[in-house]
Amino acid sequence: MVVDMLAYLIGIIITVPMLATLGVYYAAIGAGRNNWKAVHTAVNWTTLLYILAVIVMLSTIVGSGYAGIILILLMILFTVIIVVRWKKFTEVVFYNAFKIFWRICFLLFVCLYFLLAIMGIIQNFL
Repeated sequence: MVVDMLAYLIGIIITVPMLATLGVYYAAIGAGRNNWKAVHTAVNWTTLLYILAVIVMLSTIVGSGYAGIILILLMILFTVIIVVRWKKFTEVVFYNAFKIFWRICFLLFVCLYFLLAIMGIIQNFL
């Protein structure tokens, strides 16, 4: 019973990451952080959920898995960020480069999440 409830909760969090984002945001606000730090906390903690949700939605809508392709594209994106930071500053601080990478991933996968949700709704009606 408890295992089933936990499995359902994890499934809901992965398929609807907006609820998790709002939950983390309000938890950060409740912990006494200001609005921008709460937004950054929510972004940092829920980016992986958006990536997983996009992978699940792609496999559901298209019918084949794209996890490997997404992983390769993420590695290419990280490499591009590292090279650009190296050319600009000649010394790369990986913590800062990873923060930029993680925030770009959040923006990219939130947009993909909404686009795939709209595509899924349209595909369901047609």
